[in-house]
Amino acid sequence: MGAIELSATWRSTAPPEDVYDVVVDLTTWPQWWPAIRDVQPLAGDPAAPDRARLTFDTPSPLRPLQLVLTVARRTSPSLIVVDVTEGAIRGGGHIGIAADDHGSATSFEVTLDVRSRWLKPVELVLASATRGSGRERLAQAGDDLARLAGGEPRTHDV
Repeated sequence: MGAIELSATWRSTAPPEDVYDVVVDLTTWPQWWPAIRDVQPLAGDPAAPDRARLTFDTPSPLRPLQLVLTVARRTSPSLIVVDVTEGAIRGGGHIGIAADDHGSATSFEVTLDVRSRWLKPVELVLASATRGSGRERLAQAGDDLARLAGGEPRTHDV
């Protein structure tokens, strides 16, 4: 199985602190990330859990695809480092939030490894996340994140 690398940069008029407050709260992720259907906190402060079970909106017969995400490090208001620690897909990445002239730029980079042969089709779905409809979903995530943080979306690099 090969590694899958996903990345994008979303820009909004929201200040970095407000974007950070949304991103650090894993329970908000289904509100701004279209691929995530549900988040169940597993540990830590309910407003900012250290671990959560994420359920993804995946095509049949792969439903439900669930992963456990662990926040390895938080640096307010600029960085969240995460690890996918349980499930058929493992990996990790980070979300960086920086101020720019018109608000903020939020970048993420994630590397995932499909660890189960029966989930091999998921590898193709994940790998296509930055092409075609996957790009549209990533752009929608950036738009929804901007609005949830109290700003308006700007251009995204997806």
